[in-house]
Amino acid sequence: MKNSKLLYLPLLLLLFISAVVFVQHAAPLMTGLGRLIDQSRSVRFPFELRNGEIADVLPEASASGIRVHDRLRAINGHQLTDDQSILREMSKLNVGDNVIYTIERPVEQQSTEFQSIDVPVRGIAISMSIGQTARDLSTPILFLLCLPAISMLLGFYVAFVRPRDPQAWILLFLLLGIASIALEGAPEGTLIKTYQSPVLNSIGIWMVLFGVYFPERLPLDRRYPFIKWLLLVPLILFSAFDLIEQVGRFMSWPAVWRPVDNLTSPFDNVSTILSMIAISTFFACLAIKSATLENRDSRRRLRILYAGTSVAMVPALIIVIYRVISGRTDGFFQLVPSWLAIYALVSMLLFPLTIAYVIIVQRAMDVSVVVRQGLQYALAKNGVLAIQILLSFSVILIAFSLVSESSANRPQKITFIAVGVTLVFVFRLLAGKIRVWMDKKFFREAYDAEQILSDLSDDVRTMVETKPLLETVASKISESLHVPQVALLVRNGANFVPAYALGFDTPPVVSLSEDSSSMRKLRSNRHIVLYDDMTEVTSLPVVTLNEREQLAELNTQMLLPISVKNELSGIISLSPKKSEEPYTTSDIRLLKSVATQTGFAMENSRLTAAVASEAAQKERLNTELDIAREVQERLFPQELPPVQGLDYWGACRPALGVGGDYYDFLELPNGKFGLAIGDISGKGIGASLMMASLQASLRGQTIHYGDDLAALMKQINGLLYEVSTTNRYATFFYAQYDIVSKKLSYVNAGHNPPFLIRKSGEVVMLEDGGPVVGMLPPMLVSYSQGEIQLESGDLLVGYTDGISESMNADEEEWGEDKTLECLLSVTGLAARDIVTQVVKNADAFANGAKQHDDMTMIVVKVI
Repeated sequence: MKNSKLLYLPLLLLLFISAVVFVQHAAPLMTGLGRLIDQSRSVRFPFELRNGEIADVLPEASASGIRVHDRLRAINGHQLTDDQSILREMSKLNVGDNVIYTIERPVEQQSTEFQSIDVPVRGIAISMSIGQTARDLSTPILFLLCLPAISMLLGFYVAFVRPRDPQAWILLFLLLGIASIALEGAPEGTLIKTYQSPVLNSIGIWMVLFGVYFPERLPLDRRYPFIKWLLLVPLILFSAFDLIEQVGRFMSWPAVWRPVDNLTSPFDNVSTILSMIAISTFFACLAIKSATLENRDSRRRLRILYAGTSVAMVPALIIVIYRVISGRTDGFFQLVPSWLAIYALVSMLLFPLTIAYVIIVQRAMDVSVVVRQGLQYALAKNGVLAIQILLSFSVILIAFSLVSESSANRPQKITFIAVGVTLVFVFRLLAGKIRVWMDKKFFREAYDAEQILSDLSDDVRTMVETKPLLETVASKISESLHVPQVALLVRNGANFVPAYALGFDTPPVVSLSEDSSSMRKLRSNRHIVLYDDMTEVTSLPVVTLNEREQLAELNTQMLLPISVKNELSGIISLSPKKSEEPYTTSDIRLLKSVATQTGFAMENSRLTAAVASEAAQKERLNTELDIAREVQERLFPQELPPVQGLDYWGACRPALGVGGDYYDFLELPNGKFGLAIGDISGKGIGASLMMASLQASLRGQTIHYGDDLAALMKQINGLLYEVSTTNRYATFFYAQYDIVSKKLSYVNAGHNPPFLIRKSGEVVMLEDGGPVVGMLPPMLVSYSQGEIQLESGDLLVGYTDGISESMNADEEEWGEDKTLECLLSVTGLAARDIVTQVVKNADAFANGAKQHDDMTMIVVKVI
């Protein structure tokens, strides 16, 4: 998935579900731990349970009639389903309460029938030594709370940092599986069980995948990739069936979970055995790779991981194997001695801690730079400030307590306050040195170089000019690592050539082909390290002889890719250090980080230049549009000469800078007055050009055709058809008014029929005419001419569909009916005011919605 932002959606959903499950799991535990710490409120259990059956009975229970082999069913009437429910009910009890335990007991010695008995037992306070309290607190805190919390936090952190990395997702689900071990015991049908069971049953899948692919793919899997699927396919099936069953139980769908349960129950042992084989495969893969991988750093990390996870998982794995072989279903504390059970459970905490150490501290994944910089700022800068604030607050707090303490004399108070204030000022004076010491203590491998390169990584993000960017990157790398010669090569056609070189007497002349095998290696985000003779530090060389000669001119020891979106946009060439020490792993990681940020900055520079060019082009277009708008406005009537017996007005408001609507008034010979309105298909420059052509055709032909408006319209159609494209046409209405006879002749070429509103209120639609102009060849069209007699008080209104089709935010049209209704309400106004009021009402209906079409109207009022 190219857009990693989309991957955050399932990740956030899974995080939310996991957080809800953890809160539900931790709430009763925290209540129980609080009671255990405050022993005055804690009630001891009057007997010991083994798989729901009473084993050892304390005196208060024996005195109330509870016997060994009774089975506990409820506490104070609340049914018990698992250990969690027992813990939840016990957390409600107080010392001295009369607790009712509901037990089941065989009716007779050999009978299978049971009777239910309510046995009252008074709650007795727990009395434990400090050692017993610490022992009982350690297991729930470390195993039940810390294990799931640390596992979930680490897994989600890595996934959020690297959402596109499959290894990060495998690690997330693996750690969620480890966390789910601590959630064991939740009752069926609850959210915790629905979450815990499928996640735990899938842990074998993720352990196999993690063992095969982390940090490098297992060589055996490269040759025989199908082998792992022999184990993964049945594990996936078992996990899928378990997920369906648990969701069915949670949703109370018996028709879903019962068939699945009946199908899978006979294979429970098979599923357990396959999971143990998968876990063993995990350890086998780590052991093999820790001994065979070529990369020494990878081998070292895997040895640490193998040792830590073995100590964490092997004790519990041995107990599980013993339980499977013995056929028992007891818990850990019933299978083995308590000390061994506690060790097996608590040691699991080493699993996420080991992974955290290997990934973050030992940098097995590329989250290390982010973490390292974050810790640096937190410890080296904010950490010292936090200690200062804490020390000051402590001095003030203790000073107040001493002032209010009557047992302390005044000299003691003054002495302590003086010492505290002195410590605050001394610590403030030493804060700078402490910061430097913390940086060097906790951030090894050339602090100064790392600091400079980290700051550079932040600086280059904001640079938008290529030349200053390359100069800054080269100089900072040279300064921090003491590299005498640094060259940055950028793409020039099909080759990479130096764009900036530092430390050379003369500019190097080098050209590396982008099609070479070395460039393909760099394109895959891998670096190249060379010896002094330009041969490679690898068993699989990719640098050709020709390239060696060119790299010798650059005195190259290392080549680093500058990539953006998997595209190689540049190369960093570094000569050997002045100290002649090799580039360390830390150097390479930080240099890659700088190269990555440089790539982004170069891309930003390119985009900025493109945006600037586009802005300049847009400015030119805007200037041209302004000119076009001015020209178009000049095409509309600039002055309205008085016409005897008429009050008329017209207006056009384009949707864009220029539009395709047209209106015109023409003074004609023989006492005639012409009026026109049209709507060109489309908007913008193309429509405005056709509008100009329509105006020119009309004005050029009216004097030739006199009163034959049908022939005039046919001629205009032919002229437009010749100069317009197939997708351009115009709706057009043209009329001539005889000032003496008050007769109106007109032709409507597919335009919205104008309204003729009689003084009496009658509305006539002027529809006679023919098809639109400019679309069909002249031999296929014909037009008819309409005539109508006007009287004083009549109102003629022509409009384009930008008026009638005005839309509001709900995409509702104003429509012809509302247009006519508005016109009928303003017939008493002057022609100009009528146009203004109609447009105002249309805008009010749109209520701020964007205007999608040109709005044009002409009004002619017979006086």
